[in-house]
Amino acid sequence: MDRRNFITATVVTSAGAAVPAMADAEHHGERAIDGSWFGTVTATDPPLGEFNDLISFHPGGVVTESRRYSVPGTPFGTLLETTGHGAWKKTGRRTHEAFFRFLLQQAESGAPIGTDNVRLRLTLDPTGRRLTGTFESQIKDLAGTVLLTVRGTYAATRIEV
Repeated sequence: MDRRNFITATVVTSAGAAVPAMADAEHHGERAIDGSWFGTVTATDPPLGEFNDLISFHPGGVVTESRRYSVPGTPFGTLLETTGHGAWKKTGRRTHEAFFRFLLQQAESGAPIGTDNVRLRLTLDPTGRRLTGTFESQIKDLAGTVLLTVRGTYAATRIEV
């Protein structure tokens, strides 16, 4: 093998090895939102404080979100809330939107109140390990009338092994 063929073979081999590495780096920069996250929900309008949640974005656009089931200190008294179920979609390069719904009932009597309908607008950081964004929650009665709207911020970190 002469010097020219050796250099050509070396360049081709190096380029072939670099393509998967570049693709992996590009994929890492564009890491999907799929997976489970530990989040902090902060209600700012009205200022109702903050709490933690767990949220999972499943392949195919399904989302589940859970938090503590007892929700004290609401205008409706202490409530019990189910796990939230819904859908998510990619809206841009690293942006996503999710919608999910919880069932609500009064803690003391067990009487159904209605639903908590949450919309998240999220941005995934370039490392694929942090989510930030905003939320809007609408508490609706059994007839679908909005009883309360709460807005705020959301931040989460990916749960990794």
